[in-house]
Amino acid sequence: MDDFTAAALPLQGITAHYLINSSFKVEPDHTVLLHAGAGGVGLLLIQLLKARGARVITTVSTDDKEQLARDAGADHVLRYDGFAARVRELTDGTGADVVYDGVGKDTFDGSLAALRIRGTLVLFGAASGPVPPFDPQRLNSGGSLYLTRPTIGHFLRDAHERRWRSDELFAAVADGSLKVRVGARYDLAEAARAHDDLEQRRTTGKVILVP
Repeated sequence: MDDFTAAALPLQGITAHYLINSSFKVEPDHTVLLHAGAGGVGLLLIQLLKARGARVITTVSTDDKEQLARDAGADHVLRYDGFAARVRELTDGTGADVVYDGVGKDTFDGSLAALRIRGTLVLFGAASGPVPPFDPQRLNSGGSLYLTRPTIGHFLRDAHERRWRSDELFAAVADGSLKVRVGARYDLAEAARAHDDLEQRRTTGKVILVP
């Protein structure tokens, strides 16, 4: 494993691992909606979900990002406009078992609308901004929904948990079943430009700063 792959994997890889194993345990035949499928977490999640036997629906913003998501194994790739209605169509009106949402404010309402009865929304990021306060009664009216807002530190509580997640991820990369895309490398002096590119959604995969 080269140094750039080793540097790219831990943060986003462990995030993907706890999302599908601990925030909501994905089982074979679950239907999953994942936002930002061409991002660093998204591309890893698609591969891990398909290895688990899930049906993966993802959202992206461009044709190039759509191709990356399809190459990673996504079953259906949607644009953000009207995504909740499309998920309903693709599931014969049922909705997704779980939505993994790292976008936040811009997708939150649609993510709730895309869930099946007793489905789970895992809100793990806020790329578009934080979600405003909302009435919990919406979870009731949406179908007795579940909402969780995890953070990585709570899923690395002890040495056993850290080793479990790291061992599985690095083993998958080593045997070739998990591909890590380093989408861009920036000199450390270009950190501001890297942040701007991330905010403007001009990046795919993992972004690395090189000293």
